[in-house]
Amino acid sequence: MNDFNREPRVNLHTHTARCKHASGSVDDYCREAVKAGITILGFTEHTPFHDKEYYGSRMDFSEMPDYIREIEEARVHYPQLTILSGLELDYRPILGKQFYLDELIHKYSLDYVIAGVHFLPAANGRCAHYVTWSNPMPLDILKAFVHESVRVMELGIITYLAHPDLTARCLPRWTPDVRAAYLDIIDAAADLHIPLEINAYGLRKDWIDTPEGKRAQYPWLPFWELVAQHGGIEVVTGSDAHRPEDVWGNLDDTFAIAAKVGLTVRNHAVAQRIIERKNSVR
Repeated sequence: MNDFNREPRVNLHTHTARCKHASGSVDDYCREAVKAGITILGFTEHTPFHDKEYYGSRMDFSEMPDYIREIEEARVHYPQLTILSGLELDYRPILGKQFYLDELIHKYSLDYVIAGVHFLPAANGRCAHYVTWSNPMPLDILKAFVHESVRVMELGIITYLAHPDLTARCLPRWTPDVRAAYLDIIDAAADLHIPLEINAYGLRKDWIDTPEGKRAQYPWLPFWELVAQHGGIEVVTGSDAHRPEDVWGNLDDTFAIAAKVGLTVRNHAVAQRIIERKNSVR
């Protein structure tokens, strides 16, 4: 377990107003990051799509150049910060891995990408309902979420998987079936050497009443206990900031969760790998 008070402050999960459900500009987040003592800040807007799929929760594809320009300008204005350019991928199988590589990662020289499963693919290649639309969640929906989580990790292009326990908000009890489903994500993360993220955004949302008591929507403690019991998995934490004032929002709490279950948070180490890879391709 690491002493998070001594670790350099790193947040690799940040959104801006471009995603239409957040507020603030790149500059606003950088200003707050400096106030919070953050040394490395990564921006991870939701993936834009040419066909405007789920347009209300992501920027337009035409905004990508301006998004990158804002990040580049911030690097000049905030030399005390290491600022990284990235995206949070929603993987659509109909588009294929090459779309993400050619149209986004390589075209815009992104420093890294993370992935978060928010939607399930529909038969026509579009996106089905938001993954947590059904509450309580049927087991087949949870298994579909797990399947998509494993599939995006298998692409080999993401730095880490964000909020792997997002579906906890719709699961009232930790049952053997729930454990078995989530274990597939954990097994895949270990086999593929993909870090898993303890996501702080769920701690800022309304807590939920369950038969097991009142708790945060996510992170879900039994999930992270299972990660710790499994072993061999790198863990990061992310603010998932949607407001500038949340750029370090509840990250201390995520470190406390990690410590409670015996996990070491590797934010700085993961960020350093991103930076080293970035420098090696210059």
